Amino acid sequence: MKVNIGVSARHIHLNEEDFNILFPGEKQEVYKELSQYPNFASTHEVTLKNNDREIKNVRVIGPFRNETQVELSKTDCYFFRINAPLCNSSDLTNAAEIEIISPNASIKRKCVIIQNRHIHISPEEALEYGFKNDQIVSVRIKSIKGGIMDNVHIKVGSNFKFELQLDTDDANAFMIDQDSEAEILDD
Repeated sequence: MKVNIGVSARHIHLNEEDFNILFPGEKQEVYKELSQYPNFASTHEVTLKNNDREIKNVRVIGPFRNETQVELSKTDCYFFRINAPLCNSSDLTNAAEIEIISPNASIKRKCVIIQNRHIHISPEEALEYGFKNDQIVSVRIKSIKGGIMDNVHIKVGSNFKFELQLDTDDANAFMIDQDSEAEILDD
């Protein structure tokens, strides 16, 4: 079964309280709609910093989340010299700490993770194709550096668009881009 690939660069999800600290008196505004509704790239950006290392222009993704969460690649974590866990979104149990800086304020949060590679799928499609939430599958990537990618989590949610989401490290390793396809392998 074929699935389109979406590539997710480093980004941050903010809870409403942290957004109001970093951007007092402002509202989240849509810069660009994203493939997974209701997520959108906001017009706001922050700088992430750990000691003397920083990355500017990190996009804030809306809408607000219950908890602030920064999603980085392993390469980003090497750069920051932090050890963020590989986990599902919203699992901040062992999240690494980072400083989040806006033009107005700075906060430190234990919120950095490397998100598991995953396939978004609606409940209806999951039922039709026989997938369960957090089921682990493998996918075949056909590209100039193609191969098999294991440990891909199924993520079932209403309004999800059927799509394999990879971080930039995975996409670069297989030399694929936003418009590539993968094949979900049968067990």
